[in-house]
Amino acid sequence: MLCFRVLRNGGHLTTAGVPDFGVLHTILSWVRRPDDESNATPELTLHVGGSVGKEYREHLAWCDVHIRAGDVLTVEVREDLEAEAPKERHLDKEAGLDEVSRLRLQKTRLEKLLAEVNEELRECSGA
Repeated sequence: MLCFRVLRNGGHLTTAGVPDFGVLHTILSWVRRPDDESNATPELTLHVGGSVGKEYREHLAWCDVHIRAGDVLTVEVREDLEAEAPKERHLDKEAGLDEVSRLRLQKTRLEKLLAEVNEELRECSGA
């Protein structure tokens, strides 16, 4: 099995891998927004995760950690290691649904989003 062995400053964080078919990713993110508290302290995070199952609807997470400037991150791509069990796993709400049920769920989400947009429009127009 192909694995990602992830280290921070030489210390082991995780060894992630998915058997057979799936998705495996390592994402380093830096976020600094102009209008909130992260302006003074930007978010710097490392996420190691993936997806498996039919249509990759089961999501896995091995590692979600804050990173600091100066940290040295290493990702080794290895085939000679065993993957650790993911710390989190969850199914999409749509997993296992038939087409009609999936569309009904999508409709409910869209109706909620439309209600939120309409509320924002009312607030912006002062109505």
